[in-house]
Amino acid sequence: MISKAVIKYIRLSPRKARTVIALIKGKDVKYALGLLDNANNKSSAVLYKLLKSAVANAKRFPNVNEDELYISDIYADGGPVLKRFRAEAMGRASVLRRPTAHITIVLDTKKIKEKTPVKRPVKIAENKTKPVKAKTPNKNLRRK
Repeated sequence: MISKAVIKYIRLSPRKARTVIALIKGKDVKYALGLLDNANNKSSAVLYKLLKSAVANAKRFPNVNEDELYISDIYADGGPVLKRFRAEAMGRASVLRRPTAHITIVLDTKKIKEKTPVKRPVKIAENKTKPVKAKTPNKNLRRK
């Protein structure tokens, strides 16, 4: 984990945020910012700002390059639900639920794989063996 950014009590349903989260989980930061910038969703604007904040947190470290960052973990948890009431027919009241969410983004750097030497196949000495003849089935054992 290189950096982490959290936004709490955002007026957004965690279920709706998770649809956009599924798009960017595990992606590079630049690619994810492009996706969020072009997504037509309220949660994409919130996630864009949160991702920019996580990148700014990562830039505090001297050896971190923005091109190597990717989203290693991102999740949306439910926050407290605001309950409001609305007038209904015949003097009743119905409950309006206004959900909130806590969203967390964790960034990490890509681990660059070092090239391993290619293993070449070992030549096996050619053994000159005689081909084995297939045995003929015993005629006495056949079923009638």
